[in-house]
Amino acid sequence: MARPVGGKQVAGPPLLAEWEGRSVEAWGRRLRAETVEFHETVSSTNHRARVLIGEGMPVPAVVVAERQSAGRGRRGRGWVSDTPHGLWFTVVWEVGEGSVDALPLRVGLGVAGGVESVVPELRMEVKWPNDLVVHGRKLGGVLCERSGDHVVVGIGLNLNHEGGDFPAGLEASAISIRLATGRIVSRARVLGRVMDALAGLRACAHSEVPASELAELQARSPLSGCSLWIDGIVRHSSEHPRAVDGMPVTAGAVLADGSLEVRDDAGRTLRFIAGTIRRQTTTPGS
Repeated sequence: MARPVGGKQVAGPPLLAEWEGRSVEAWGRRLRAETVEFHETVSSTNHRARVLIGEGMPVPAVVVAERQSAGRGRRGRGWVSDTPHGLWFTVVWEVGEGSVDALPLRVGLGVAGGVESVVPELRMEVKWPNDLVVHGRKLGGVLCERSGDHVVVGIGLNLNHEGGDFPAGLEASAISIRLATGRIVSRARVLGRVMDALAGLRACAHSEVPASELAELQARSPLSGCSLWIDGIVRHSSEHPRAVDGMPVTAGAVLADGSLEVRDDAGRTLRFIAGTIRRQTTTPGS
């Protein structure tokens, strides 16, 4: 049964009565959340959060899982998270109308600050549109999805993985805090600090990126000046948005609406609104 803080109970996957030595009720106070769930295993915390929204659970809500059997990234891609070595959780806020296109970058920036307050020797980059990167390798990711008047913010972080804990094929592209620093970190401390860092976003989740955050995102971007292949939607100031596939560009600045400024081979400046990127060390489509 669900254990909402101050709310009704809802049937669902088995729940943990406490997590990392703290009761659900204590976590509700610590995280300033109306609904808190801790699971041994769920398919994905975002999916579970959507179920709770459908059941009318009070928000803000936080769903945490020891393991995800079917973790998801952007565009339906899998996120390998069937392990307790990471931190896998979802936050739900009510946002009403308005665009949340810039939210993944703003959340990424908040997550980076929260993690670094626990591990100050770590320097995280925020890679457009939603990746958290250390030493060129992926340490975490953000997945923001709308559900009616709510936004579902999924966050995955590789914390205490050792090299052999990643599946074959991911060893070169994935990293954890333990691998980057040699430190084992507390999931509880990271969760609390990240939620503290995100607290201010709740009231303005549908806003564009403010100037101060844009400057920080630019300082943390690993893409500026890089040659990329892009697939997705671009827009020039004098044209309607159009789809591109394997388009060669040079990356520029992150923009306030959450898009990425890019320059094509003709020297035109475009906004890359949504899609995927690959560095030009590969051929288009590879």
